[in-house]
Amino acid sequence: MGTGAGSLLLFLFLGLAGSAAPAHFGFRVLAYRHQLDKRIPFAPGTEDGGWGYSWWLMRWKHRAANDKNLNFFAGITAGSGWLSLVGAVGVVVLVALQ
Repeated sequence: MGTGAGSLLLFLFLGLAGSAAPAHFGFRVLAYRHQLDKRIPFAPGTEDGGWGYSWWLMRWKHRAANDKNLNFFAGITAGSGWLSLVGAVGVVVLVALQ
C-alpha cells in the first residue's frame, strides 16, 4: 500500500472516530439525563452512566422502556459508538501494517 493510500485511510478512520466519538459521548449523556428525568428504570449496573450504560445502549436494550425520545438518543449513541470502535480498530490495523 502506498503512502498516499495509507494517509487517506488514516484520515478517513480518524475523521470517523473524531466525529463519532464525541457524538457517542454527547448522546450518551443526553440518553442518561432523559432516563433520569423521565424516571425510566435503569438496568442493573448501568445506574452510574459509565461504560456499562454505553454497552447497554449499544446492544439496543433501551427498547424495553418503549420511550420514543430514549430510542432516538440511544440509536444515535449506539451507531456512533460502533463507528468509533470501527475507526479505532482501523487506525490500529493501519498503523500496524505500516
